[in-house]
Amino acid sequence: MGAVATAESARKTRSMTKPPEVAGLMLAGSGRVSRIIGLVLTVIIGISFAFLVWVALSSRFGPVSADPHGYGLIIGTVLALGLGLLVAVTVPLVFSPGRRSRAYLWSVLGYLVVAAGLIAALLTA
Repeated sequence: MGAVATAESARKTRSMTKPPEVAGLMLAGSGRVSRIIGLVLTVIIGISFAFLVWVALSSRFGPVSADPHGYGLIIGTVLALGLGLLVAVTVPLVFSPGRRSRAYLWSVLGYLVVAAGLIAALLTA
């Protein structure tokens, strides 16, 4: 009619509620996986961002014959601002979880400096 609790069933229940050792290993490796993914994303997005910043600044400070209408400056600035925001979010993933909050602070500050420079270059052209 009712369940009978014995020392044997209590021991089995206690052992079943403990997480398996494999789960601990997966948790220990998850920081490494997120850092590797962050590194790959940072490199891919960062190269695109650097190229677009180069396009915008070479259009602004280069000879007029290179970009007579200024489309490189306009499109390069707009796309670089978007990719720069993605870089600012992915760069801190490279750091350990304990240092990510400080890395987010510095990456956002760096993004704001570069964004201000790009906008200034666009508006003073």
